[in-house]
Amino acid sequence: MKDLQTILREIMKEGKKSPGEWKSIYAPTRDNTGSDLLLFHPISGPIFQVRAYEKNPYQMQGLGTRISRSIDEDFLNLIDKRKQAGDLGILDLNFKLLQKAMNEGENMDKILFDALLGQKNQGIDYLKLGSSFHRPTKPLPLLTEEQKRLDREFNRLVKRDGKDSMFG
Repeated sequence: MKDLQTILREIMKEGKKSPGEWKSIYAPTRDNTGSDLLLFHPISGPIFQVRAYEKNPYQMQGLGTRISRSIDEDFLNLIDKRKQAGDLGILDLNFKLLQKAMNEGENMDKILFDALLGQKNQGIDYLKLGSSFHRPTKPLPLLTEEQKRLDREFNRLVKRDGKDSMFG
């Protein structure tokens, strides 16, 4: 079990090893306190689950874990039947590096352009992974021990911060 920033960095690292064709399945959490996201690569196989909520308008709080090293055929068949809902990408901001680049005279448009093309990380690192889908109406048949542990830890985190819904 890892905090949100750590698991997103791990996913970015995996994404750079196997770029493109990643998929995600997004849904609100069962109790509507946040978002649940499964991220996976259909060929190289890791499956990550990330659960997060908006602690305040400026801060996301959450947890994540790698729930599987590979994907079985039944899981892929479920996903292939879904229509694409949108693009999937991860944006990592390093404010110290961004400030340094700007102090050295770099233009914000150029920094963003370089980040989107994956040419140079000057404080904004963007990785376009693939496609995102909404969760099917029936839950996916993939409840592992790691997912059960993620449920418990996320509920503790939400209770600690006093959240009872995504908006409260």
